[in-house]
Amino acid sequence: MRALLTLLLLASAAPLAHAGNNELTMGSYVRALRSSSANAVTTESLTGGSLQVGRALHLGLMPDLEIWATAGLDWGGTEGTMFQTMTTEVDTLGLTVGGRARYALHANLAVSGRLDLGTARNELTLTGNGHMVSDSAWGGTLKAAAGLDLLAIAHPRFSLGLRVELGHVAATATALSPREAGDSTKIELDAMQASIGHLDLGGTYLSFSVMSQF
Repeated sequence: MRALLTLLLLASAAPLAHAGNNELTMGSYVRALRSSSANAVTTESLTGGSLQVGRALHLGLMPDLEIWATAGLDWGGTEGTMFQTMTTEVDTLGLTVGGRARYALHANLAVSGRLDLGTARNELTLTGNGHMVSDSAWGGTLKAAAGLDLLAIAHPRFSLGLRVELGHVAATATALSPREAGDSTKIELDAMQASIGHLDLGGTYLSFSVMSQF
């Protein structure tokens, strides 16, 4: 009986199993657009997908706390109307690098927080009166999020589950000057391209991803 109690105490005090040095997540998100510039071209949220890879750093700061270096790719889009006569289309493509701190509460449950720094290419297309104008520009992004991992498979060398994240994206407002893509034989005048200001696609988001560590 004493031997059994000793084994149980040792098991409860031991760190939770870590399922590999690599992580891969793929999922979708919805981002609420609240800036005045975004609301001028659409009343819809930005929806899209994301792909992220991670590598465990093994810093050994404290038991059950994992530190990961991450890199990600995300894309999304939305549509709307402008001046009640023009249809709008917004597309974005982002690249990020950052880090994640992940704390295992149980073999099948973990909480995490991450911070990413990156850049995004924002594109705006306006269509109306038989004409289409568009422009794109790159801007900076800063992303912070809190996550919850629910693992259906949690083996020492492989895990698979669902990650839910709630976060916020702060983005620099990109300056856009849409113009019409004309015939290459035409001479384009400066008046054919005019600035419409800046577009800020920052906002709070919710994401659901399938994650695996191996």
